[in-house]
Amino acid sequence: MTATIAFDTTAANTGQDPLVSFDQSLPRHWVHRAANTEVLVTSYGERGGNAFVLGAQLPRAHALYGPVEGIHDPFLFVEAVRQAGLVVGHIGFGVPYGHQFAMDTLDYEVDCSELSLADAPAHVVLEVNCTDVKRRGKTFAGADMRVTGYRNGALLGRAVLPYYCISPAAYARLRAGAGDFADVESVVTPETDSPQRFGRSCSSDVLLAPTEEENTWLLRDGRDHPVLFDHPVDHVPGMTALEAVRQAACSVYHPHKVVPVGMESRFHHYVELGQACFVRVCEVEETGRVRIVLEQGGRTAVEAVVEVRVAGGIPTQVSG
Repeated sequence: MTATIAFDTTAANTGQDPLVSFDQSLPRHWVHRAANTEVLVTSYGERGGNAFVLGAQLPRAHALYGPVEGIHDPFLFVEAVRQAGLVVGHIGFGVPYGHQFAMDTLDYEVDCSELSLADAPAHVVLEVNCTDVKRRGKTFAGADMRVTGYRNGALLGRAVLPYYCISPAAYARLRAGAGDFADVESVVTPETDSPQRFGRSCSSDVLLAPTEEENTWLLRDGRDHPVLFDHPVDHVPGMTALEAVRQAACSVYHPHKVVPVGMESRFHHYVELGQACFVRVCEVEETGRVRIVLEQGGRTAVEAVVEVRVAGGIPTQVSG
């Protein structure tokens, strides 16, 4: 399926749509990143009526989300969507810096044919539409954000991201008693299996450590990882939890290589630092859909169904 959208990366805009530019990244604090190299969003514009258009550049190489089977890692699109939501919150709705953004849902799907690698980074236009906008008085409190991504005018992917905002005072009350990033002791985990089993080439990128249970792993402490923990936080970031989900799905199909072309995820509780968290594969469908949960303290913190495309087609049997 393809669709078209009017955009121009160089000339002054003469229509109703804002100019989309890919010339430079937006300020890193707009997207809650410490490293300039992790900023994917390149421009921001308003259409009115809680609709926005942003530019994003997907690099050909990345410290974590590198190419997969000749295409850009779909998680680059997901991260661009996440960053777009933060920009819309801060700039579009005036959320002060220092406020926290939280999400309980993140769903996405991509068209792999539009993620193919080329001789330059991929320029992506993100159309953002916000519905069910909530306010506390005059202050923005949250919205349901729907994002459609285009590359060279063709539909690349879609995402749904309902999110809400929390003031510093409210967040302090909500997270009272949470472990401090620097002081919480790591959970001792066994050495990980071969990184290739989890779709990784480097052991330091692997989030899963083996247990005695089949298709169940302990979540490794990744606080020293420059991408998974770009800056200190008091919990496991949502994108890090989803990376654990992806790695579990990769393990199911190993040695086949897989691409996570879609995901439906629900965040029920914060994943706490310094506490054992189990990553479990609960169900594998023949169509390439895998249900995975993150459990901590006897309750489900995150659950997701990831849809994968397996190189060479879906195998009739998966690894145990």
